[in-house]
Amino acid sequence: MASSPSARDGAAHSLVFRVMRLCRPALQVDLPLRVHPHDLIAEGGAIPPLTGPPPDGSFSGRAELHSSMDAFGVTGMLVLPQTFGSIYLGETFCSYISVSNSSGLEVTQVGVKAELQTERQRVTLADNTHSPIATLPPGGRYDFIIEHDIKELGAHTLICSAAYVDPEGERKYLPQYFKFLASNPLSVRTKVRVVKESTFLEACIENSTKGPLFLDHVRFDPSPNFFCTPLNPDETSPASDDLPRFHKETNLIKGGGGSKYFLYHLTRVDPSAPGAPSPSGSANVLGKLDITWRGTLGEPGRLQTQQIMGNAPARKEVELRVLDVPPRIEVEKPFMLSCRIRNGSDKAVGPVRVGFLMAQGIQRMIVTCGPKAYTLEELPPHSSHEFGLNFVALEAGLQRLSGVGVIETRESRIIDTLPPSDFFVEVKC
Repeated sequence: MASSPSARDGAAHSLVFRVMRLCRPALQVDLPLRVHPHDLIAEGGAIPPLTGPPPDGSFSGRAELHSSMDAFGVTGMLVLPQTFGSIYLGETFCSYISVSNSSGLEVTQVGVKAELQTERQRVTLADNTHSPIATLPPGGRYDFIIEHDIKELGAHTLICSAAYVDPEGERKYLPQYFKFLASNPLSVRTKVRVVKESTFLEACIENSTKGPLFLDHVRFDPSPNFFCTPLNPDETSPASDDLPRFHKETNLIKGGGGSKYFLYHLTRVDPSAPGAPSPSGSANVLGKLDITWRGTLGEPGRLQTQQIMGNAPARKEVELRVLDVPPRIEVEKPFMLSCRIRNGSDKAVGPVRVGFLMAQGIQRMIVTCGPKAYTLEELPPHSSHEFGLNFVALEAGLQRLSGVGVIETRESRIIDTLPPSDFFVEVKC
């Protein structure tokens, strides 16, 4: 790792730091070079006749694969890293640090400290200044290993410093700086789509490194305001006895721009439901992605995105919703819709009336059966009430139910309405 000396005086020091990054070796890949024994032995008579006739000189078939393993070019050898390499966000930076006495005399009271400085913070990784090394003889050294999870992008500076007493009894201080950059291994792009009362989050994870990455898991952690349902094949299509699964999709992203897509379905938490957590934070905060991966030789990495924002649908203070619809609706036969009215405000609401809104010149094919409206005297804050509305269909076929809403009785104000719904009405048997 390249270092820069101290910016202070240029006095010679007895100690010197050496830093080497610890990382896993790489696989040695070589293209096979095939030769014929006649190419290697000068005397043709020394070759046993079982090797066949000598080549015709055209080198025909020399590039053909004689074994499936030839296509990989993996020799079984490992290559040690020759350079510092690249550091990526989410990886663990591991380094071997050695401070040695390069002078011909003994130094005493050697205190060594290793720190990592970024744009936001300065972290101490190793420090023995409280119990310094008593003596360091000529040619002696003090070695140690540091580890740190890279959580910031940009410039990083590893500061190695030593305070010691030289042979003349003078107290000296030696700092050395080793700089490197941390890059982003993944590019995460998100799209948010709101469909009625549901929110869909699409995440695209792109590999920005040169080598392939294997995704251990990609999990979306929703905010307390939402429930999350993954819509990815491996999570939504479990194996069954009738149709067993023989193939599992591998979350392998190719290097140099390979990508993988994930989809999540978000629904807002109903605060009035029993056991539901109380909503907190901003209503537009959806959550964040937690991604873990491994490199070619199993190097682990982890990345958490920032909070993902979305244009969540506005929460109504008073909301009317249909919970259940009968499986069959016959003409001129009464049926009941199970409904729920919810008060999401901090104050009580009531009295309210649920029924058809007044409209002139509209001929409805689905009308009320029995009382024209359902009256509720009071609905406490953050509570809900379930009830049934009776209707009857006057004609068969596809009929639309519309114009049902909640009216505040005192001010005759419309609070909420049911969205229009289509029902298929069957002929009475």
